[in-house]
Amino acid sequence: MIAEIKHKVVNRNSEDQLTGNVFGALRYLPYSIVRKILKNSIEPSNIGEILPEENLFDKNDLCGEYVDFWPHYYPSRTEPDVVLNFGDVVVMIEVKYFSGESGDSQLIHEAELLMSQFGGAKDRILLLIAPADMAYGIYHKRKDEIICKFPNIKFGYIAWQRFLKSISKYSVSSLICSDIADLLQEKGFDGFKGFDMMNVEMMTVFKTVRDAHKNVEMFISRCIELSEFKKEFKLAPMTGNVKFLRWNTDKDYRGWSYLSFIVVFQSVKDKKIQSSDWRNGSLYVLQISFEYDIYDEPFANITRFDYDSIDDWTPLSPSEHWAFYDPLFCNLIDYKQVENKYSGHPEAPLDKYYDLKSVIGYELPLSKITTDNVYEQIFGRFRELRQVNDSKIWI
Repeated sequence: MIAEIKHKVVNRNSEDQLTGNVFGALRYLPYSIVRKILKNSIEPSNIGEILPEENLFDKNDLCGEYVDFWPHYYPSRTEPDVVLNFGDVVVMIEVKYFSGESGDSQLIHEAELLMSQFGGAKDRILLLIAPADMAYGIYHKRKDEIICKFPNIKFGYIAWQRFLKSISKYSVSSLICSDIADLLQEKGFDGFKGFDMMNVEMMTVFKTVRDAHKNVEMFISRCIELSEFKKEFKLAPMTGNVKFLRWNTDKDYRGWSYLSFIVVFQSVKDKKIQSSDWRNGSLYVLQISFEYDIYDEPFANITRFDYDSIDDWTPLSPSEHWAFYDPLFCNLIDYKQVENKYSGHPEAPLDKYYDLKSVIGYELPLSKITTDNVYEQIFGRFRELRQVNDSKIWI
């Protein structure tokens, strides 16, 4: 959960991961709190009243004592996401993120499980939890069929947006609830809040971002000009006329504004690979970062990346930003750091990252780079990194 909140590499679209993160954390809360969160989230609201009263439990009873995840009920092949078994009351929960129903009869099969496996329970509740529009749509599509076939089952739904609103009431008093609320906000379930915040000050912020991007563009151009003039380092092969790598996506608002820019160079002293613009040596990577979750101020990473081989590499595309960003910031490598120097060596070359075998470099606040010292601050450090014969004793 924390990795996703902090934008680390995780499968953000995984429903199982969402289920485990949310309900896996809820099980460490007292039942009394979980009851209130669920009760205030369930539609139709009268279903929430069926949940056992909290005074039937010891005040210290954790909800986890009654939770089962992805249980198997042989010979059925249906696997519900979460089952809350309180004895007289059983709640079966189907969790959805973006995928919709898994076949036309998924909820029907789960209703059958409730009847066949929990016949002794006084009340059986089947809940769908999904984004608001999806939850409402699936509920009304299946409601009549389920009620008709299974009159003893109470069928309802929870919208993630309503669940977030419910759990947020406990964010101040509970770190667990605060983390779950942060996760659901990260998922985009906080919903549209109106444009009241879009005042003059906000427009000034957008102008500041545009000005920062313009300055970065001029900085990158200056670095490339200096590399061509000094002839120590050369821009690595790129597709088209693009000069830097960046992460962007039209599916995620975080990709609508660039926070990280990566420029890749090679040393001209390294021998050219035959029939290629690549050189047989390390890559020298300049990353400009405005990642507020990582740094307190804008930083540059001036880094040497070592690989087993780059003989068969093709020109880099801008979207290959991840190949240089992830090894630095996504806990793929255990780094040793002394002051502004760092080094990291995975136990084995990282296959996904083109057999990356070591990373060494410097962190430098962007405020330390001026119009007069650009070359030494960037390429002077590249020069120092190139002269390191054994990256394992860099620090």
